[in-house]
Amino acid sequence: MTGEAVDQPDLTPERESSTVAPTSRPPRAPLPEGMSRNAWKRDQKKQKWLEQKDARNKYKKEKKKQKKIEKKEQQSSQSDRGDNETNEKMEGNIVGSGSAAVVKRVRNDMVVRAPITILIDCGFDDLMTEKENQSLSSQITRCYSENRRAIVPVNMRITSFNGRLLERFNSVLKQQYKHWKGISFSPTEYEVPESDEERSRIIYLSSDSDETLTVLEDNKIYIVGGIVDKGRYKSLCLNKANSQKIKTAKLPISEFIKISGRKVLTTNHVVEIMLKWIELRDWKKAFELVIPPRKQEGFESARQKRKRQGSLQNEDSGSDAEDAHDYETSPAVLDE
Repeated sequence: MTGEAVDQPDLTPERESSTVAPTSRPPRAPLPEGMSRNAWKRDQKKQKWLEQKDARNKYKKEKKKQKKIEKKEQQSSQSDRGDNETNEKMEGNIVGSGSAAVVKRVRNDMVVRAPITILIDCGFDDLMTEKENQSLSSQITRCYSENRRAIVPVNMRITSFNGRLLERFNSVLKQQYKHWKGISFSPTEYEVPESDEERSRIIYLSSDSDETLTVLEDNKIYIVGGIVDKGRYKSLCLNKANSQKIKTAKLPISEFIKISGRKVLTTNHVVEIMLKWIELRDWKKAFELVIPPRKQEGFESARQKRKRQGSLQNEDSGSDAEDAHDYETSPAVLDE
C-alpha cells in the first residue's frame, strides 16, 4: 500500500441555499373612496363583532340559565335548612342576635300585605325636564324595591303612567316593570269617587296642607305626587287635591325630627317612611332610618368638621357643596 493520499468522497449532504425567497403578500383590498385605512380597519372590526353577536348572545343566555339553576338549587338547600329551625310568626320575624338583629324575609307565599294602598300620581309629565323624568323613573323603581323587601308591604299603584315616563320604562328599562309583583300600572289618572264617604278614604300628601298625618289607617289610599321639580311649582299637589275635593295631609316631620335646608324629600323616601311606620308604628324611628343624615339638623360633614377645627380658615367661606346639594324631590312630602 503506497503512502499516496486517496481522495475520500464528500459524504456531506449539500446544504440548501440559506437564502429563502420572500413569500409574496396578497394584495391589499382597495380602500373605499374617502376612507382611511384605520377607519376601514375599524369598520371591518365592527362588522366582525356584529357577525359574532348571535353566538355571544347564545353563550350569555346559556351562562345565565346555568347561574339561575345553581341559584335555585342553593335557595332550595337554604330553605330546607330553614324549615328545620324554629318557626317564626310574622311579628317574630326579627330575631335578636347579640346587639344586632337578623331580619329574615318570609317567603313570598306567606307575605301578608297591609290593607293600605300607596298611590303614586305621575300626572305631571309635561312639567318636568328630561333629566327630572329619568329621576322619577329611578324613584318609582326604588319604591317598588323597598315595598318588595318590606316586612309588611302595601298595595301599590302607579297612575297616569304614560308619556315619556312610559316610553323610558319600555325602552331604556326594557319593560322590566311588566314582571313586577304586588303593583299595578294605569295609563289614566286615578278615579275620584263621587260620594263623600268614598272620597274620605283618599288622602293626598302635601307639604302645604294644614292637616298633619298621625297614623296610617287601614283601607285608606295615600297619594304621593310623582314629580321631580326642585320646588318650582308651589302648592301643586295641594291645589290638585282641593280641586278634586280630596283630603290632604303632611307627614309629621317637625314633631319628631329637625330638617336642615329645603324641607322636601324624594318620592321614594316618602314611600320608605310610610313603610317603616307600618312596620315600627314609630314616626321618629321611621324618619331617622330613612331621611339621609346630611338632611338632619345637627349633622356635621367631614368638611365642616375640618373647617371648624381651623384647617379651612383660608378657604372661601361659601356654603358647603354637600349642604347645598339640591335634591330631586317630590313636593308632596314634608311639612314646614
